[in-house]
Amino acid sequence: MAQKCFSHRNIDGEIEDILHILKGRKLKKKLDKKLYFILDSISVYITYINAGTLQYEFVNKAFARAYNIPREQIIGSHMNEILPEKNYQNAIRYIEEVRMGKAETYEHYFDVSIGKRWVKVDYIPEFDNKGNVSSFIVLGTDITDRKKAEEKVKESEALYRFIVETASEGILILNRDLIITFVNNKLAVMLGYEIEELIGNSFKQLLFEEHLGEFVVQLQKKMREEDAIYERYLRRKNGSKHWVIISVKAMMDDEGYYTGSFIMLTDIHSRKLIEEQLESAIKKLEVLSNIDGLTNLANRRYFDEIMSLEYDRLSRYGLMLSFIMIDIDYFKKFNDYYGHLCGDNCLQQVAKVLAGSACRPADIIARYGGEEFICMLPETDIEGAKVIAEKMRIGVERLHIHHNGSTVSDYVTISLGVATTKCSPSNKVLEFISNADKALYKAKASGRNTIEVF
Repeated sequence: MAQKCFSHRNIDGEIEDILHILKGRKLKKKLDKKLYFILDSISVYITYINAGTLQYEFVNKAFARAYNIPREQIIGSHMNEILPEKNYQNAIRYIEEVRMGKAETYEHYFDVSIGKRWVKVDYIPEFDNKGNVSSFIVLGTDITDRKKAEEKVKESEALYRFIVETASEGILILNRDLIITFVNNKLAVMLGYEIEELIGNSFKQLLFEEHLGEFVVQLQKKMREEDAIYERYLRRKNGSKHWVIISVKAMMDDEGYYTGSFIMLTDIHSRKLIEEQLESAIKKLEVLSNIDGLTNLANRRYFDEIMSLEYDRLSRYGLMLSFIMIDIDYFKKFNDYYGHLCGDNCLQQVAKVLAGSACRPADIIARYGGEEFICMLPETDIEGAKVIAEKMRIGVERLHIHHNGSTVSDYVTISLGVATTKCSPSNKVLEFISNADKALYKAKASGRNTIEVF
């Protein structure tokens, strides 16, 4: 099925370029002629599928030819309308994984119109601006010949050489002293070397310093005739990192002594880059989901989660825990008089003062709702909590934010309620927050701009 104008070695490069194109923009119904020519000129089966509907949005000629169905009939069809039932059922678990944002690779013996073929299938998710999977690319590389060759590799040295030189994986052989004695072109190209630059040199030159210790452990396993498979990044000639799956097979002589290692390296660099981008996006979402968008303090949901965990920890040791409930005095009147934009600015300035008043890593200040805030102070007694509360009260008043609607001061002020308890598994943390709230109510009833203790 391979096109004569493409060597096996060049196909991998073409696939990489195509992935950049497909992931770089949303495919339209009418692709330009040049892109059509590229996609239709290689033997790799390429499909582009809507992750929500599982309908084909694009297929290349190789795929349409494999199933003997016109391309126009495939596009718009559901996957289970095109794939034989057995093939579709086998793909379901990988479809679910790629819908969750995971790149997947597997090999399967497909029954298609052109006959039974072994195919290496890569599922690659595409994300929208919100980090959701909107579609996915499926690449199918016919590996039937490779599979057959693997079964006969022990019968023929010539066939072995053919496999090595045409394999899609990088291959190298080390002697017992870790000197590279053989390397195929795929690996040399993967790491940016000429073959001659690697032969005769130590495998250690491909490792980063932080992995040398682990490599000694892996070497000891190999000398005990233990095989190993693990993911690792290697050092390219230019010093950059390149992710691979390393599969190591120990080579032993007739007397059972270790003579060296046969190593296959599968290129997973693109997959790792996608995983890193996904991980970074998830971390950003986690941070955003825990932060109040206006004040940059913790939001109430995050506070409730941390509070519960912290109370359980303190209860195990019978330690003290203090809460401070804070409310901006006459904030509704402030909003009515100055407007909501000024109200938002006021909340932001007050939040900065509160955050600067309780600075220990375990202290948590959150926006509890509207103009109300809450502060949790682990391992802090009542006197320590009162000191921090007073620091907050004075700090807000010294902002000198004018407040013509206040009957307490010419400036914005806060009222605070403090409650402290010795943590115990027999008590409920919400009761102590309620106590702080009662103290706050008392502070507001007794004239505001003051601190009350439950």
